[in-house]
Amino acid sequence: MLNPTLKDAILEALLTHLNVFVSIYNYETDEVVLVNQSGLELFKVRDEKEFTEKYGIEVRETPITSEQNAKLRKSLEEGEQWSEEVQCKVHDGTTFWAIINIDTFQYNSQTYLITRIINLEKLLQFEKENGIKGREYFKNQIDQVISYRTAALLETLTKLERSQYELSEALHREHRLNELKSQFITFASHEFRTPLGIISSSANLLSKYNKIGNVQKQEEHIQSILENVKTLTALLEESLSMSKLDENSIDRPLNFYLSKIMQEIKESL
Repeated sequence: MLNPTLKDAILEALLTHLNVFVSIYNYETDEVVLVNQSGLELFKVRDEKEFTEKYGIEVRETPITSEQNAKLRKSLEEGEQWSEEVQCKVHDGTTFWAIINIDTFQYNSQTYLITRIINLEKLLQFEKENGIKGREYFKNQIDQVISYRTAALLETLTKLERSQYELSEALHREHRLNELKSQFITFASHEFRTPLGIISSSANLLSKYNKIGNVQKQEEHIQSILENVKTLTALLEESLSMSKLDENSIDRPLNFYLSKIMQEIKESL
């Protein structure tokens, strides 16, 4: 099986050297998305942009009538190939007779037209030089290349869609990470302040009881400080756990003795 790089190179070479005009046109957006090198040379333009500026989607010497356009649309909507012999006009005034073949394919609910234009003058020269039915030969060769190229284009578009999905997922994860950071800051601001306040209060009371020599009260407040340091340590460890943050739930049950706190406040006054 060909690797993607080699396959693209082969397809590009085929489209370049096939010596037949090939274009892909977005039927919904009215945009020419591809003209092969032979097509650019045939109509004497540099790229798709210049082709659109000079021709739009009409290369006939005599513009298509509304009746012909209705038949063309009906044929394409029914999934049939459109084929006709027309006289084409180049922007420098030269003309040539050609066979135009048009097919359609669908992608992302949009319709694309694949147009092949075979210069009959070159076709007759090829037939004369090779002694075979040039039209049928060219038609078979072109159909094979276009089918192959269409499949490759659809594969490329599918890969592009997948890349866009992966990018969207990455952006979603980044957004989620920012949310977690915000949640952590909110959590830390609230949960850390309580034990820090108790530590600060206990330290002040410890200093007070140290002056009056109350050893029992000193021990109680030292114990309070140690307990709240443990609480802070445990909170910090859980805060740094990404699994806990992702679950959006950090449980930290605490023993809270209201009567003891009230008594300490009363004694400190």
